Amino acid sequence: MVLFLLLQINSFQTYLGHKTADFLSTKLNTSVQIGSIEFGFYKRLIVNDVYIQDLHKDTIFYSKKLKFALDKIDAETHEIRVKDVMLLNTKSKIIKYAADDDFNFQFIIDSLDSGPKTTKKTSTSWKLKFGEVTFVNGDFSYKNEHDTLITTGINYFDLRTKNINGLFTDIEINHDTIRGSINYLSAIEKSGFILKNMSSYVRVSPIEIQLDELKITTPESKIATDLSFKYSRYRDFLDFVNKVKFSGEFERSELELNDISYFAPDLYGIFERLNVTGKISGTVKDLRGKDMNIELGSSTYFKGDVTLTGLPNIEETLIYLSVKNLTTNYKDLSQIPIPPFKSRKKLKVPENFKLLGNMSFDGTFTGLYSDFYAYGNFKTALGMLSSDLAVRYDDEKKIELYKGKIKSTAFDFGAFLGAKALGKATVDVAIKGEGITIEKLKATLDGNVNSVYFNGYDYQKIKISGDVANQIFKGKLNVADDNIDFDFIGTVDFTNKLPKLDFISTINKANLSALHFVNTTKKTNLSTQVII
Repeated sequence: MVLFLLLQINSFQTYLGHKTADFLSTKLNTSVQIGSIEFGFYKRLIVNDVYIQDLHKDTIFYSKKLKFALDKIDAETHEIRVKDVMLLNTKSKIIKYAADDDFNFQFIIDSLDSGPKTTKKTSTSWKLKFGEVTFVNGDFSYKNEHDTLITTGINYFDLRTKNINGLFTDIEINHDTIRGSINYLSAIEKSGFILKNMSSYVRVSPIEIQLDELKITTPESKIATDLSFKYSRYRDFLDFVNKVKFSGEFERSELELNDISYFAPDLYGIFERLNVTGKISGTVKDLRGKDMNIELGSSTYFKGDVTLTGLPNIEETLIYLSVKNLTTNYKDLSQIPIPPFKSRKKLKVPENFKLLGNMSFDGTFTGLYSDFYAYGNFKTALGMLSSDLAVRYDDEKKIELYKGKIKSTAFDFGAFLGAKALGKATVDVAIKGEGITIEKLKATLDGNVNSVYFNGYDYQKIKISGDVANQIFKGKLNVADDNIDFDFIGTVDFTNKLPKLDFISTINKANLSALHFVNTTKKTNLSTQVII
């Protein structure tokens, strides 16, 4: 008897499902299928195997199982409360076909339209609340065949997200605003982007999305922030780079730049992980960072403010850095990718930069990554430098060009340039030149050398004006050292063990033994005017 009743109930549920599907098929003028409809305790409704076809005979909606639990309908407060909703193995497709002006669901909206109203009634909007909404193994597609964008990243005109699993709670829909909590959400987009988990308190309106206590986890990134997006209309997301403004205050977050490349394809090919804290605001095109702390590689650390104008086109992006501290070294610099990033090329750093050890900089940096102005102080293993310098990389010549002023405090130019006779120097000079290795260096100098170690002696009080190239100096010197006082016009060639000299000089005083030009312990003074 019990078995008979169960069979009758199952038969009725199937019959009800089919009759409902037939009614909707006639109403919508398309194929609608429903396996069965079940009524449960506590106002529960279960709909099995729901299928709705669009007018192009493709799937617009399918769900293996839909579960609803209605809490109550309150006519006085105009509230509909749903205790929970569960969607199992649900697939939905939103498509604007090339031959149509409307999306594939428009016919459903049109079929539900009761036509023009003869009398105008004042309507009160209803609030819709959900206790829980659960997605299990969902699949969502959006495609606009009017747009044929081809990209390596997420194509906003051709989205396909599968393996959607999530739990949403305390959802409230009031007028045009949605509030709620994302307890967890995971998905995979066809571009390859994987969202392992996302949680947040959410508020969505026609002009803003607010995500409080947002936590995002991908296979490579962990992000924690309060984040907001502001826009004029939802369609602005189709031009996210230029039209959507965002702001966020990041707690310590691990960010893999390859994850960003899914949203900004010009960054495709970068595989570098950053540890980030600080405040970020603006659009992708005009991005600002305040009180930023960024860690990259094993030894690179940045603290300060950042403005980037021109992203995602990195080659045309204007960079402004207000640097409280920037620390890096040769190893990390040589691992920095350069555009086009998909070529996987790295920054070419001269070998002599290894001698600088861990370098630190404080000051400002303005310009393009390959054409910039740097003002500030460098601390290195070879000594200290201060720069007021414009630097540009000539891609045709494959060499660095620079112009400005350099100051140094006991910096070992000899070690850096590979000039054995030269040692530490304290200088204050204007400089214009190219190349930063001894083989490529060509520079014009004008200024003061307060001290320089050369040939075993520390020279003091030198005024210099001339050119340096290929270890050859050509120009003017005025030296007022305790052991040498002279004026010099000519050339000194340091390419051999002993320098080659070609100059005219008035030597007021020169202690040749102290200067190590004569191998003797006796004081050897020279005073003359010479041509050598």
